[in-house]
Amino acid sequence: MAKGRRKAKKKREPTGRSPWPFALLFRLVLIIAAGALVLSYLSVYINPSLITFPLFFGLYFIPILIVNLALLAVGMFRRSAASWITFIAILPSLLFADMFVNWGEPGKGSEGLSLKIMTYNVGMFAHQKGVGRESALGSVARFTGENNPDIICFQEFSIRDTAIIKTLFKEYPYRSSHFYRLRSGGRFGNITMSKFPITESGKITFKGSTNLCIYSDVDHFGRMIRIYNTHLESHSISFTSLIKRISNSEKMSEELMDVHDKMANTFKRRSRQVDTIAAHSSASTLPAVICGDFNDTPMSYTYHILSSGRKDSFRESGKGMSATYGSFWPLLRIDYILYPSDWWALGHTTPKVPWSDHYPVIAELLIP
Repeated sequence: MAKGRRKAKKKREPTGRSPWPFALLFRLVLIIAAGALVLSYLSVYINPSLITFPLFFGLYFIPILIVNLALLAVGMFRRSAASWITFIAILPSLLFADMFVNWGEPGKGSEGLSLKIMTYNVGMFAHQKGVGRESALGSVARFTGENNPDIICFQEFSIRDTAIIKTLFKEYPYRSSHFYRLRSGGRFGNITMSKFPITESGKITFKGSTNLCIYSDVDHFGRMIRIYNTHLESHSISFTSLIKRISNSEKMSEELMDVHDKMANTFKRRSRQVDTIAAHSSASTLPAVICGDFNDTPMSYTYHILSSGRKDSFRESGKGMSATYGSFWPLLRIDYILYPSDWWALGHTTPKVPWSDHYPVIAELLIP
């Protein structure tokens, strides 16, 4: 052999692994995303009056979960050992899945008496383009008649002449309500209508807020049941206007901080409202249904406290997606019907009707 002949170099087989800087960065992203998901689980148990930061993770649970699922898919494709971090973080989400999507069968209970309840935030009848409020009110009244619930709980119910209520809802002779006066001369608030006698009623108002909760004690075939018709504090933030403010502002960080502060304040106010309602319900010996617009997702302190000791009609007998807020369908469920744990739900529907930014929630319950 010639002295100048060089030894042939062995070709390296491709390992499929990323260069170490990318692998390190990818692992860091996995850890951050997994940590955010864990915080969203913990946010359910944290009272916003103590600390608000974790609550934002619960609010964005669905997007955070989607990000983690995407990262898990990428990690598995690249055969990254760090994918176990994401996999373990995702596992607890299975416990919360039926809060957002449900393919189960309607509940089956023993013999009992049926009670059909509808809750609906009608948004002051102002959210359907080209339709006046009186026309929207008439449409809602007809829709109610077609579905024929025994009890109706309306939030953000707007009316100029309360005498019209008796005309439009003839089949509901028993009513309790609390209305605030508008500068325009009209009124708005919560109203509960019932086919069964309302023997006692009252209101739970919140300082510095037009949000409220009214309760009605209903005589249901000789058995007293308390119905809480609830409208809790909202974030009152238009995401469209927020985007415009940020895009037109040179101080984006200041805009985001301002929004953060407003949302944090809302979390605190809503937690106080929730604690008040929970205490009020606990002080009563009557079985209670708590329904209405909670303005909060199932991954929240609000839902955790109000659903304690109660069943959720969607989780028990809903089917498909759970969203009740049209602007963010199918992701956002903020309207609920929660009922005593020894009752059964025979059916749950969320009709996609156009008269509000919310959808009505209708549940048929069986009382043993």
